Amino acid sequence: MLNLLDTTEKKKIFTEYYFRIAVVSIFAIGALSVASLFLLIPPYIFSVSKYNNAQLNVSVLEVKYGNSEKEKEIAAQIRDINTKTELLLAGGASAQSSPLQSILNLLKIKGTFVKINAISYDLTSTPHRIVLSGIAPTRDGLAAFIEELKKEPTLSGVTLPISSYVKSTNISFSIVFNITSSASVVKPSKNTPSVSRPF
Repeated sequence: MLNLLDTTEKKKIFTEYYFRIAVVSIFAIGALSVASLFLLIPPYIFSVSKYNNAQLNVSVLEVKYGNSEKEKEIAAQIRDINTKTELLLAGGASAQSSPLQSILNLLKIKGTFVKINAISYDLTSTPHRIVLSGIAPTRDGLAAFIEELKKEPTLSGVTLPISSYVKSTNISFSIVFNITSSASVVKPSKNTPSVSRPF
């Protein structure tokens, strides 16, 4: 086939051809970009919605559990419990017995005379003071328990209100006494009740 076009016309045709290819490519790329954006809009909206919901949940949790007053109160309770635990487990570094030693000795002394419901150990007083509360089955048992406490060399100032002797059975009592010197550690036997419940 004969080519009757001169060189200038050929260059113009090729230039126009490449120009059209470039325009079509640009339009194709633009169309694909727009289509991609439209396809990305639903996931984007979903992601934004999930993010907003997560932020809202975090805010609700911060309001519910992140109250600074509650945190301070819980922290104070934890410190108080830790302090009491350390005091209870502390060894007898001073001349007085530790709370644990005193409680174990009281459990040994009480025998079957009485049932102990509560022990209050006051470390702020000098000497340390103990308030012992419980129930005695009989008046004689309570009197015997008081005598045993008075015989204990590590205890002093054992006092019991005279009104505690009014009843003859099931007597509720509250005894106050002081810890005067270091007591020997008493290892609880198998029959020794746990200190976590009434003795």
